[in-house]
Amino acid sequence: MTGHPLDRRRFLVAAATTALAAAAGCSSSGSRSRSASSAPPATIGPTDPAVAAAEAARPKTGTVVRRELRAAPVTLEVGNQRIETWAYDGAAPGATLRAVVGDTVEVVLRNDLPEDTTIHWHGLALRNDMDGVHELTQPPIRPGDTFTYRFTAPHAGTYWFHPHMGLQLDRALYAPLVIDEPDEPGAYDVDEVIVLDDWLDGLGTTPERTFEQLTSMGMGGGSGGRGGM
Repeated sequence: MTGHPLDRRRFLVAAATTALAAAAGCSSSGSRSRSASSAPPATIGPTDPAVAAAEAARPKTGTVVRRELRAAPVTLEVGNQRIETWAYDGAAPGATLRAVVGDTVEVVLRNDLPEDTTIHWHGLALRNDMDGVHELTQPPIRPGDTFTYRFTAPHAGTYWFHPHMGLQLDRALYAPLVIDEPDEPGAYDVDEVIVLDDWLDGLGTTPERTFEQLTSMGMGGGSGGRGGM
């Protein structure tokens, strides 16, 4: 090998130069593609045949797991203090929803909150129109209205569900979701689901007030709450 050895500094400079050149090439190519066609990208809605085909391909047990759920203000006891917050069916966390892969999950949510809400099924790869992202995959559920979520349980695991609006999940609006394997032996002495949460609502502050304080300090996150993807 002749010439100067390729030390770390020269390697990083060379890599950066190559990356910039590649990015410039992609950018100009993308511009030509966009100018060549101004047609909007194709989208897949809930009534698209592709959605029906994907749902038809999922394994199904024929069992329907039904739950009626009410989101509403509630008084709870947290740390020996009575607080005013919001919850599902008056409990924190809400009762565990359990199904088997292939079951049809049907949850009727009644919104008795003073604002719009939805349910997002955290971690599940389910049909898009049941994913609970307001104004993106479904309209928000207005106060006093109900919405029926209905989907096939796609894969096993321990998950949770919660709203996908504002800071609602920073109250008590969340609950475990457990999807079992069809051949799960279930030979357990004890099977418990443990939910951990850092609580502040009603203990001298609110999620909104805390978020405003953090934002004013430059510490606020873009999502306005905990991870809700």
